[in-house]
Amino acid sequence: MSVYDDGVVGSPNSPVAHPDGLKCYGRVPEMNSHGDIISAGDIFLRAGRHTGPNRGFGVRHIWAEHKTELVKLGYVTVGDVARFVRDVIRPGSPIYCEFNHPGGKHRPTVLKSSLGIAILEPREASETDSGWIYVVVTAYTSRKAHGVLIGRLE
Repeated sequence: MSVYDDGVVGSPNSPVAHPDGLKCYGRVPEMNSHGDIISAGDIFLRAGRHTGPNRGFGVRHIWAEHKTELVKLGYVTVGDVARFVRDVIRPGSPIYCEFNHPGGKHRPTVLKSSLGIAILEPREASETDSGWIYVVVTAYTSRKAHGVLIGRLE
């Protein structure tokens, strides 16, 4: 494993452990909404990369884009990003979807209204029961999700 000069351990796709030692950050159940199937899958956080404003994913991207707002909430180091993501992604949190991702893969948004939102991206994963996982693209303190309420996290 490598440590980049930002203090985050691992390559961009390296998984970031859940602060409570759980195997994942949550689970999106299978849902049928607007004639589209949203596949079930576990949610994972990656070390990620940040390549510019609104470009990137994972811990590095979240910290680079939202450090100021996270520090105000008490998440004061890049190592606290996983704790923030855990605090947003909770069982029962509502899931919204805009159904307009240009690649045809809808990006669900998980909202915990008192803290913030997390944007997820589906990825194929043959080692899972559903064939899919969800990766946290970004998370931030906005309390407004766009799109249609399609379900709740398991």
